[in-house]
Amino acid sequence: MRRHLQFMDHTLCLLTSSSSEVLRRPLLRVADKAPIGKTFGDVLQPPKPTYRLGEVAEVTFVGANPKNSAENRTHQTFLTVEKYEAASATWQIVHNDASWETRFYWHKGLQGHSNAIIQWHIPDTAQPGTYRIRYFGHNRKQDFLKPAVILPFESTSSTFEVVTT
Repeated sequence: MRRHLQFMDHTLCLLTSSSSEVLRRPLLRVADKAPIGKTFGDVLQPPKPTYRLGEVAEVTFVGANPKNSAENRTHQTFLTVEKYEAASATWQIVHNDASWETRFYWHKGLQGHSNAIIQWHIPDTAQPGTYRIRYFGHNRKQDFLKPAVILPFESTSSTFEVVTT
């Protein structure tokens, strides 16, 4: 008798060749975990203080599985690039994850740990000024014998300058 493992939408099925019986057990999705002393969204690698047009600004955050955000749409985007407008003393969104200039990379680690790397390929049309990168996500928390809970988080990088020369 041979057994085959087959994965179907969060369910683990054991099929036997001598029987059409299907044994189903829940496939345990790994809960997200932040490293000791860190929380989701903490900046692991901040941006450089200054970038020129054409360079790539990059920030690494303590991440969580992006699928969690698809299941719970508290946020409409994974990231924003924001420019500080001194005249109004506000941050204005200039790019998000739908922009060609941005990249979102999720690196899955072991035991529920992961990182999110956000890049902004600074276009030649970017205005000089002060910028920051924000990350929006959801982490999956699962306590023993309790249903999973999806919790939103967000984070902001330190500021950096974009210069023309």
